[in-house]
Amino acid sequence: LVLLGGLFAGLTIALMSQDETYLKVAASSGDTNEKRYASRVLWLLNKGKHWVLVTLLLCNVITNETLPIVLHKSFGGGGLVAIVGSTVMIVIFGEIVPQAICVRYGLSIGAWTAPLVLCLMVVLSPVAWPAAKLLDRVLGEEAHGTMYKKSGLKTLIELHKTAKQLIEDEATIISSTLDLKDKPLTSIMTSIEHVFTMSTDTVVDEGVIKHILDQGYSRIPIHSADDPETFTGMLLVRRLIGYNPAERKQVQEFDLVALPETKASTTCLDILNYFQEGKSHMVLISKSPGEGTGAIGIVTLEDVLEE
Repeated sequence: LVLLGGLFAGLTIALMSQDETYLKVAASSGDTNEKRYASRVLWLLNKGKHWVLVTLLLCNVITNETLPIVLHKSFGGGGLVAIVGSTVMIVIFGEIVPQAICVRYGLSIGAWTAPLVLCLMVVLSPVAWPAAKLLDRVLGEEAHGTMYKKSGLKTLIELHKTAKQLIEDEATIISSTLDLKDKPLTSIMTSIEHVFTMSTDTVVDEGVIKHILDQGYSRIPIHSADDPETFTGMLLVRRLIGYNPAERKQVQEFDLVALPETKASTTCLDILNYFQEGKSHMVLISKSPGEGTGAIGIVTLEDVLEE
């Protein structure tokens, strides 16, 4: 009886302390044994966590209440002996030892005893199932595991980095990705004053070609000759391959591509999704997109990836 009571007390800790989120992660990405154990425990808890709890508590109460009676009949000596003896045995062998073991090996113990617990749930269902349903109604069904907000996830990532489960670059990339949805483009853009641009009437001669190649530009925003804040397109440097500077063409004579515009409040995640469509690798940040005025900065795919 003491061992049975200890088993039920330990199982209460072993099964009720399992987090559903952890179990789902372990069932899908753990090692072979961990996957098997997590799947078994999930299977059992999905029958009803309150049902499992009520069943184990009923079994524990039944065994603990029966023990003093058995001791009294077996050894005599009055009720005091039975009470003291049962209390000592229950505390040491029915509570402390089994719970200490099940806290450490809860997943594996819970998995191995899952069929036994299910049988007890069925046997005690006339009492346990209604009580569990009452708990569901009064307290609500158990939440589906621990879910973290972004700040919590970032802390979790830092803890994994500290524990050497993630290297610094991995942790940085994951944390930065979590920030993309809340980070506006204005926080990573290059102000238009610091962007190399050319006017539509700029003559592309040898000096211009040399400057472009020396700086390593691949895309150059082109603005109107009349207004440096009105952009008409973008010159892809690869279009200059084979061009003879002696021709002294103006920029507007080249085949310019469209320069997409967006508002300042656009997030980094939104623009990354746009870039992934392959339509452009550069976007103009404007106070009034589509109106050709109000340019405030430039963001490229490289800028977003660096974040």
